[in-house]
Amino acid sequence: MHKNRREVVKMLTALGTSGALSQVLAQQMQPAPMPASLETIAARAIPWEQGTCDFCEMPLKTPAPGAFMGRTFAPGFFEQTYSQIALKEAAKGKEAHHFESIACMVNYAWVYGLRDGVGSTFYVTDRGAYDPAKGPAAVKLLPARQAVYLWGEKRGWVVMDAKIAAFRSAEAAMTFARTIPDLGRTRLLDWQTLVDLAPLPEMNLVNLLARHAGLLK
Repeated sequence: MHKNRREVVKMLTALGTSGALSQVLAQQMQPAPMPASLETIAARAIPWEQGTCDFCEMPLKTPAPGAFMGRTFAPGFFEQTYSQIALKEAAKGKEAHHFESIACMVNYAWVYGLRDGVGSTFYVTDRGAYDPAKGPAAVKLLPARQAVYLWGEKRGWVVMDAKIAAFRSAEAAMTFARTIPDLGRTRLLDWQTLVDLAPLPEMNLVNLLARHAGLLK
């Protein structure tokens, strides 16, 4: 479901964005026809060692204790929500955009008008098949359009406090949810719902949107 400019401005204002940012981003929310078929582009190699998120610039790989902002994260914490937009044609020397949060990928696509299946394919990490103890070696990617998404109320169970992880099936998502006793309220969402809800809340959302819209340096 596409939103008109007035609806987008109202939504962004509620999030606390400036009027200027609201106008800039609303200009990009014009309806576009759905393609007859969705393109599938193979996932690209993941730059684990030096790679950073194209939206928030945080590392893709869980940093060593104290190496990032002086904080220590659980083993494999960042990798569990790694996401990727594989490009049909390289842009600015990149064959793919890399993200350490599903919300970062959705928000980046929202700002720049990228669409799954149209010159790109979106991928997410299958959290149900991921073993944090093995880190990057255990990451298995799913096409985002095929995944089921678990939203959990608990703060901080995934990076950027985005509260979303991807799974191969609803059963796998709920099995995982039961491993976190204090996860709180949960919801199962599909890919189209995430796209419809964009921009998705996460830490520093307003500043990140403003920066990518060219309003902040």
